[in-house]
Amino acid sequence: MKTLATVVATGAVTPVGLRSIDTAFSHRAGSPAMREAPLAGPDGKPITMCFLPVLDPRLTGVQRAAALAVRALDQVVIALGPAARSLRARLALAVDPRLGRKTRDGESGAAWLAEGLAARARPSFGEISVEVSARGAAAPALMLPALARDLASGALDAIVLGGVHTDYDPERIAELAAQGRLFSPDQLDALIPGEAAAFAVLMQPDLARRFRLTGRVDVASVATAHEKARPDNDEPAFVAAGLTAALVTALAPLADEGAQAGWVLTDLTFETFRHFELQAAMTRTARRFCDPQQVESPAQRMGHLGAAAVPLHLTIAAEAYARGFAPHRHLVSIAGSDAGERAAVLLAAPR
Repeated sequence: MKTLATVVATGAVTPVGLRSIDTAFSHRAGSPAMREAPLAGPDGKPITMCFLPVLDPRLTGVQRAAALAVRALDQVVIALGPAARSLRARLALAVDPRLGRKTRDGESGAAWLAEGLAARARPSFGEISVEVSARGAAAPALMLPALARDLASGALDAIVLGGVHTDYDPERIAELAAQGRLFSPDQLDALIPGEAAAFAVLMQPDLARRFRLTGRVDVASVATAHEKARPDNDEPAFVAAGLTAALVTALAPLADEGAQAGWVLTDLTFETFRHFELQAAMTRTARRFCDPQQVESPAQRMGHLGAAAVPLHLTIAAEAYARGFAPHRHLVSIAGSDAGERAAVLLAAPR
């Protein structure tokens, strides 16, 4: 199976772990992170949320996103060690659409965050540029094809692919409540607010070996499509045309080899329309999946992951293959943005 890139280093911070290894093992153990938050819902009562209690409770919005991202990025720099100084790298950062909105001074929170992270990383890398996408959970997959081409052509040595998300903000909580998407005992068809940041360093396998870096999980293919069903409309989720198309394309390398996938990581929370969509899409592509099938949704215990979902899946997979607790050698990462973009990434155990 062709390899677009291999993951050689990871970093993550989530409500269940302050490092990628902590997060992966907590995910494996099914550790929940739901707790009462210092933020109030429309009724004035504290909401249920998954958040990092080690951060200042007064820190919100893009400043909180920065605090999360710095912790995850620093782990990547440490994991790469001296090799980082010789790499021509690009920081590809995914954030949620609301961070992409420009403020009065004309700069978006996304741009400010990306430049700040690049500035922090530059002393450790030989050269690093920055790219940012504010298209939510599907953003990393939307960026991956072009990034993989830059790796294959030799234009870049490494991609630091990351995502950061936080719902810890009064305006965001008010927005979710107004949309009927804020979890409560009376609203179960909803998402639990969350926050996380994750980064994965991608390289060509041959080049990684030259730098004496070990591939921990391989990216075999990536596909994106658009879904009509969204949180703000009543389109039937069982149509699932976008997710089905993304899965068919992403799983094509399995068909070429007569192989199947036995592990799925999703960004699903408790919103039922996304579950209906996944059921329909996986039924239509069932021949590409084997039994038993392990489908996992970290967001149901860590809270909504937003743009951090796919990088976090890469982190969990890398730790699982390195530590020997991956349930299958082929894994599918699935994520979807509120605007309708859907992504499927086929991953494989390193060769």
